[in-house]
Amino acid sequence: MNSFVDTNVPIGFMFSIDPLNNKSISAFREYDNIFWSNCVKKEYIKVFDDKRRILTKFFKELSNNLTRDDFHEFTSEDLKNHVLMNYPPNKNRKKILSSLNKFWDDYVNELFPTYDSFKDSIRKCLFDLKVSIYRRKTEWESTVLLTELRTEKYLELKNKLKSFNVHSPDDIIVLDAHDHNLKNDCDLDFITFDKKCCNTVSQIEDFCFNRVKGKDDYL
Repeated sequence: MNSFVDTNVPIGFMFSIDPLNNKSISAFREYDNIFWSNCVKKEYIKVFDDKRRILTKFFKELSNNLTRDDFHEFTSEDLKNHVLMNYPPNKNRKKILSSLNKFWDDYVNELFPTYDSFKDSIRKCLFDLKVSIYRRKTEWESTVLLTELRTEKYLELKNKLKSFNVHSPDDIIVLDAHDHNLKNDCDLDFITFDKKCCNTVSQIEDFCFNRVKGKDDYL
């Protein structure tokens, strides 16, 4: 079976502390062939670099700013409150907050960590962001296949996507997947962890994917 993936699938696969990491790994292991287009690849490169920079900077700052006095029954909620109090409400903070539960589960795994054990958890997470993440990146990029360049514009389908408020680059990605599906005989699943995009593509009958799968299809 083959699949075409949206950008959030490889990003979830790369970042072990991404909330979609387990789902992305399941999707990666499920298929004989995984495809993406130039649009997905280009967006993935940008998101990967930005997210890695943001998270690395955050965990370095966290390691430098927390003191032993902070660790009197320090919990995961205290960590979230630290972020809410010290980082402005923007996309960067959203990326940080979305990673905290997975960070805590994977690296802290204590109800009340000590200062030393918490610092060690950060050190291990930073090692992953600096070193281990590139092993996963290499595994992904050596496995996934690039689709042929799309020349057909599919204006009618583009307008249908727009009517559901699916805009660039999501509409481009969906049409790339549709184009690849039409040109090949093998059944193709379209996978996106964007709920709106997933629901929209599922509702438009012109898209004849084998299945449209979202994050609810994976544990």
